[in-house]
Amino acid sequence: MGLKYVEQIKSILLAILVVSSVLLTFAIWTYTPKYQTIKTTPIVNISIADTKRVDDVIKPYKMVVSLEGDMKGTMASFDLDSVVNAMKSWEIRDLMFESNNSSDIKLNEMIGASNRFTLFFPADVPFPVYDNILKNASLNIPESGFDRLIVDWNSFKNGQLKIYFASSKNNTLYSALAGNVDMELVEQKIVTPTNDFAKFTEIERQGKLSLFVSAKDVESIRYTYYLKEIEPSRFRDALFNDPNVVRQSPVGATNDAYSDATSLLNVNLLERTLSFVNPSAETSNPSIPSKLVFDSLDYINEHGGWTDEFRFSGINPTNQQIDYQLYLLGNPVFSSDTSTKITVNWGDPGIYRYLRPYYTLDLSLPFDTVISTLPSGEKASGVMKVMKEIDFNNVEEIISGYYLTRDNETRLLTLEPSWFYLSNDQWTRLSPEDLGGGKIGLE
Repeated sequence: MGLKYVEQIKSILLAILVVSSVLLTFAIWTYTPKYQTIKTTPIVNISIADTKRVDDVIKPYKMVVSLEGDMKGTMASFDLDSVVNAMKSWEIRDLMFESNNSSDIKLNEMIGASNRFTLFFPADVPFPVYDNILKNASLNIPESGFDRLIVDWNSFKNGQLKIYFASSKNNTLYSALAGNVDMELVEQKIVTPTNDFAKFTEIERQGKLSLFVSAKDVESIRYTYYLKEIEPSRFRDALFNDPNVVRQSPVGATNDAYSDATSLLNVNLLERTLSFVNPSAETSNPSIPSKLVFDSLDYINEHGGWTDEFRFSGINPTNQQIDYQLYLLGNPVFSSDTSTKITVNWGDPGIYRYLRPYYTLDLSLPFDTVISTLPSGEKASGVMKVMKEIDFNNVEEIISGYYLTRDNETRLLTLEPSWFYLSNDQWTRLSPEDLGGGKIGLE
């Protein structure tokens, strides 16, 4: 073989070695070993029932309409929702502080003036919260709140009218202009339907807030439902950061307890209520009212905790507490047998205390209904005036609602239409027999 061919073979072998080296280097750079997947603890995401928006839980419970020489009112959810929905297109502006010493007499006069309607709320609603329902274009919306929203449709001019926000508890008064008002829609959705509202009357008291109640007896229905429970273990899985490390221990015959390193969930098996506490989050710092509303709403939404219709009913920024009351068909539900409200105490950081029932009303299938007549609010207030155990001047409100009792043997819940009055921050039921029986403290 000639020298020429030997040199060609050497060149080919060298080329093969170079290409092999490049391919091997590329393979090393791009090689990815197949590691075994590391198993992580799954995050438990529990949605127990429903989530709610601000306008689902912040609602008026009563509307009073003052017409020329006549007064009408309603507590029906359909009527109140229709009014609020008709107002949602309004734009609130020029919010102005009027007084921090508004008298009860002045507020009575404002509510009773002709051609006005008033929405009653169970507690002061912070302005920044209601901005999610009724848009407020005013600058520097205050953190203070209101429990009376008064609309004067006599003042309508150039697409706007005057409205007032009053706090009966703090004696504050704000005024504002509502723009973008369609008066034809106001007449159609708000004013005209009031013709079908029940006749109301004003119960006047010397130098005190008036009570606005129904003037005629009304047909009422007693409902009985099957007791439906949500497994407490679902709340355990939803409320603890890591349910896998939670320990369960019985506490007597009627209680169960769940705990981890920081929190305790106590379940009352008799009353069907639970208490979740995180002592490490306890704080003595007050809260911003609107933040307390938003934080509590988000917290309950995170685990779908709206098992029935619960509405905002009380707020105490000093101890960071907010309450949501159980409602049925537009009427509040009270009981001395169990809890009928959700209470949230915010802490630092996060939740400090969470109290609530874990039963729910099976509204789809009532076990029984009984039709009866509920005496008028005027009659109820008349009886209360002569009751020695009631200081009528200290009564803050009189409303119709349902009194809940339970039968553990038959697993039934009965809701009896009744009258209730609020005094010293405590709701008390009037005896249905004579509207003047013994007092019962209620949730």
